[in-house]
Amino acid sequence: MAGGDWIQTLRETLAVRRRGTIEREARAAVLVPIVDDGGPLRLILTRRTQELPTHQGQVAFPGGHAHAEDSDVVRTALREAEEEIGLPADRVEVIGLLDDLLTRDETVAVTPIVGRVTDLPVLRPRPEEVARVFTIPVAALANPVLWRMDTMMKGPGAVQHRVFHHDGEVLWGLSARVVAHLLELTSLPR
Repeated sequence: MAGGDWIQTLRETLAVRRRGTIEREARAAVLVPIVDDGGPLRLILTRRTQELPTHQGQVAFPGGHAHAEDSDVVRTALREAEEEIGLPADRVEVIGLLDDLLTRDETVAVTPIVGRVTDLPVLRPRPEEVARVFTIPVAALANPVLWRMDTMMKGPGAVQHRVFHHDGEVLWGLSARVVAHLLELTSLPR
């Protein structure tokens, strides 16, 4: 299946399925930008700086908490992507929304917004928030052999979670759960 065909299938799937929502007072949204510029499909991710108050040094999609002036979660994700990595909202074609997920402490409901970027501009990460912007090929993410299981301490016990290593970065946690959900929705391009 070619990249454009996969994105069209994803668009159709997201349009007709019942989306899982979670109610929390604290809301956030992330943009899941798929680069579809004629080459292999890729996801844009960031590594957060060590100076941030939460999730220091973690790999993440651009995103953040909803602001009062945001009309909806789509606006939150697009605003945050523009602020964090310099991706203009008018360069993103919104494909649809994935299921809401909870942060590790279960206090914030996060809505992933899937977007298509066909003309990727030069990205300008905000140095206070973003240490690095990079892409991972969707085909690599679809290869189950490249994923590993890792153990993390949570409270009194250990929790298993999936991790993906790419170019010196480690995708895990909420961002890995977003990728897994995206990949579950449709078969991937080969």
